[in-house]
Amino acid sequence: MTGSIGHLLIGPRSHGVVRYAQSVFDAVSAESAQHRFEHVLTLGTGVASGLDECALVHVHVTDRLFGRTPGQARDSVLALFAALDRPVSVTFHDLPQPSDGPAMRARADFFRAVARAATGVIVSSHHEASLFAEYVDATIGVEVIPLMFDRLRVDKPSESAELTVGVLGYLYPGKGHLETLQAMSGLDPSIGFVALGTSSPGHEDLADELAKVAAEMGRRCTVTGFLADDELVRASAEVTVPVAYHRHMSASGSINSWISAGRRPLVPSTTYTDELAARSPGVLKMHADNDAALRTALESAFADPASTWIDPAVTPSPTAADVGRAHERLFRRWSA
Repeated sequence: MTGSIGHLLIGPRSHGVVRYAQSVFDAVSAESAQHRFEHVLTLGTGVASGLDECALVHVHVTDRLFGRTPGQARDSVLALFAALDRPVSVTFHDLPQPSDGPAMRARADFFRAVARAATGVIVSSHHEASLFAEYVDATIGVEVIPLMFDRLRVDKPSESAELTVGVLGYLYPGKGHLETLQAMSGLDPSIGFVALGTSSPGHEDLADELAKVAAEMGRRCTVTGFLADDELVRASAEVTVPVAYHRHMSASGSINSWISAGRRPLVPSTTYTDELAARSPGVLKMHADNDAALRTALESAFADPASTWIDPAVTPSPTAADVGRAHERLFRRWSA
């Protein structure tokens, strides 16, 4: 085997985990030419032979990408490791936590089995590391590399733009779409609600529920559907007040997307958002973690819309270069 590092992306390119895995590959490739890339839609299509000469293969993992149940996902990932027949490291996404309800135990079993089979484990926040230790396996050490920020883009719309509140990301229960819409009850009905994204599989009814609640409020509701990267940046700039009221976040690509578009989203104060705010001061508008505080924060944001934009002098951390270097160091250590 050569000293190359392989990156195996599994799943549809529209999936947030797959999109982030591509970003990580791009970042490490900027640091070193010794990286190889393969993408397959499902494991059923087989693993391409382009990784045969790699000393280490890295995979971004969450159970829902690999099976209909955590048990099926565990079997699929362990079979993949066996087929690769070389050291495999992983980045875990969407760590199990009590908000998973009855599914938490099975999900924890999945992450534990994969972690024990892996050469190394990366998570995206210290909060996720604590979730891993508490609910998965405290005997396995994990490395923390926070989610990267794209280069800050600030492209403010014209003053005549329509007033809106926006939530970014896939629609599913707990993401905060419905809670944010309900928190708008005290705002003028002319202020619209916008969901920047599409429904997660199995949750298509949420868009209908949002439309129904908005209609009862006399408020316009728009669900954009899937947006390509450039479309997402433009749409993020057009929203008057960005919100990320995800009820169970442990690391949030949606928050990073707002910030990369130059926006300061309204977020609840949680272990994760406090960690992010400490690392990158000036990128979030914090409020207490309850519906009443969100209502107050919305009113304050409309009184001062400029406060929802990041000062162009701020550089969110980590950058893609930071993340590329951090991964490169780990990959070289694990493949040695």
